[in-house]
Amino acid sequence: MNGLANLGERLAYAVLWGALLAFALRLAPPADAATLGQILALLRADTARVDALTIAIFNLLGVLPGAFLALVLFDGGRPRPLPFALGAFVLGGFVLLPYLILRDTRAPLRSSPPLAVRAIGSRAAGWLLALAAAGLLGFGLLAGHPLHYLEQARGSLFIATMSADLLALTAALHLAAAADRRRRDLRLAANAAGLVRLPLLGPLLYLALRPPLAGSATATSPVLSL
Repeated sequence: MNGLANLGERLAYAVLWGALLAFALRLAPPADAATLGQILALLRADTARVDALTIAIFNLLGVLPGAFLALVLFDGGRPRPLPFALGAFVLGGFVLLPYLILRDTRAPLRSSPPLAVRAIGSRAAGWLLALAAAGLLGFGLLAGHPLHYLEQARGSLFIATMSADLLALTAALHLAAAADRRRRDLRLAANAAGLVRLPLLGPLLYLALRPPLAGSATATSPVLSL
């Protein structure tokens, strides 16, 4: 059963990667001279130049790689996850999805990870990620203008590809969090099941509620609850 789940996840990641590449190479708007100015405006959070929704998406692409770090750094197999996970902070799903395709979720998790890995995978770090994402979503939805954002995305290769990358990484994060629950043999309590399946925020809340790995080595499956 785990072998079928592993194969299904690999196929799903491959579809996401292929779709992201196809969008960036064939469907996204052509590159233009304004790209560098847009990147600088995003770095400065300049709402006079770029819409607040675009700024929120840009910054969420810094939050989601942090969540993937909390998931994949416990992998004990090959290839090693760190180069791919760090590369995701710059290239997003273009570099992370190939790792997710190649990783073997049947391999055991690292039983004694370094202190830095335990800190990244801690509940406190999960709460920081969840709160950061919720704050960015709130900012984008309250201060942004969807029509203005869509107009910018239709005319910008960078903004359109960035948006597609966020969608691909969000779908991949849900798959990776589900695989992590399976590998840790975690059962979902009724009061947590709905939360961890929320779009985008769900996997981050899972990381905020996930018990330490050492605590999962019990005779019965641990329960993830509020």
